[in-house]
Amino acid sequence: MSLKVRQIICLFFYLIFFLVTPLIVAYTAGYKFNFSKRCFQKTGMLILDSQPPNSKIFINNKIQQNLILEKFFNKPSYITTPAKIKNLLPGEYTIKLELDGYWPWEKKLKINQSASTYAKDIFLFKKNLPTLVATTKIDNLQLSPSKEKLTMLSDNQLALFNLVDGTEQTTQLLIKKQFLSWSADSKKIILADSIYDADNLNNKITIEDLTIKNAEKLFWDNNKLYYQSANSLNCFNIYEKNNKKIIDNQKIDNYLIKNNYFYILSNLKSNSTLNIFKIDTAELISSINLPGPSDYSFIDIKQKTINLFDQNHQTIYLIDQSVFSRLPAIKKINNIKYTFWINDSKLLFANDFEIWLYDLKSEEKTLITRISDNITGVVWYPSNNYIIYSTNNSINAIEMDEREKRNVIELVKYDKIFSLFINPKGAVVYFSAKINNQEGLYEYSL
Repeated sequence: MSLKVRQIICLFFYLIFFLVTPLIVAYTAGYKFNFSKRCFQKTGMLILDSQPPNSKIFINNKIQQNLILEKFFNKPSYITTPAKIKNLLPGEYTIKLELDGYWPWEKKLKINQSASTYAKDIFLFKKNLPTLVATTKIDNLQLSPSKEKLTMLSDNQLALFNLVDGTEQTTQLLIKKQFLSWSADSKKIILADSIYDADNLNNKITIEDLTIKNAEKLFWDNNKLYYQSANSLNCFNIYEKNNKKIIDNQKIDNYLIKNNYFYILSNLKSNSTLNIFKIDTAELISSINLPGPSDYSFIDIKQKTINLFDQNHQTIYLIDQSVFSRLPAIKKINNIKYTFWINDSKLLFANDFEIWLYDLKSEEKTLITRISDNITGVVWYPSNNYIIYSTNNSINAIEMDEREKRNVIELVKYDKIFSLFINPKGAVVYFSAKINNQEGLYEYSL
């Protein structure tokens, strides 16, 4: 090889070195050449995570691959979640995640220079079919205050489903009873004149067993049975086997016992009144006038605030019992049909066509979505980034991340859906539905 040829080769490598080295340094420093703008730009990073993991990642419909693994090590080349994708030029990208057997996730996300864009609370829902749990006409479905157990009343049978471990209990009823309620501690089920042990439905006591006469509106609290008899409120101590009249000469249409207070609701001719008494002294400490008479009920009895629901006017009154004076704190929410407490300060609620989020502390209401179909139920998914809601003929998941838009996934489509519940871990939703005149309880694995 002549000297001239060697000089040309050497010059060529020098030229490559001086051209490539700045590019490598710029890439390492987070810069990338933007051909559309004909300049170097500082790049950004996309950080993705999903449940379940190992989802394939598409950016602008192009699957992301690790070319080094594929070319030199003959290993699978797909980049899957969780992942950090670096050196993306600033701009808007269509991001999509796919995993076999699951509904895909897609959203447009903006990448900014010298910054990281996060999408870390992505939940991929399973593509599967619901399972029929019970084939029967359902008279009553009631979720326990702990949200861990579900009772179903049908024909002459009471069924209890444990939403935590998936077990089921049933017991036959001598007569058809449609009025069912839970004790505040979720340990007892009150059905007409009988009290069932939620751990064993075969263990029950009746008013006749306790030799109590003319008892109505039973309420169980800490091994004490409260009941109404005529215009009096009474208490029977299960252990001591004694009876005590608590309040007399009081019109009682509904009542609640909570944290050393009695809440007694009376529907009068021109209005309704909520009277609040101390348990130990039966002293009247406050009286609240309400619109009425109306169909009032106490709901979500485990919450810190007292939830008094006016069915006729679709209004809920939130009464703060922690600041009691002669004028307790009351907050009112109108146009409400379904409720789900996320925690003690956040309430998810829905009416026929809207889903809202209410912050009890700031008193702010946020509209999540408005749809054209009738809403028949709403629950909060434990990941804190999704809401599950049902309409007359579908069950849907809506994402709380409102960047670009809130993703909505139709999970189930049936003829008639009219109840919706979720187990505490968020693994299964239960719902009642009617298909071809066949009614029953179904479960759907998320």
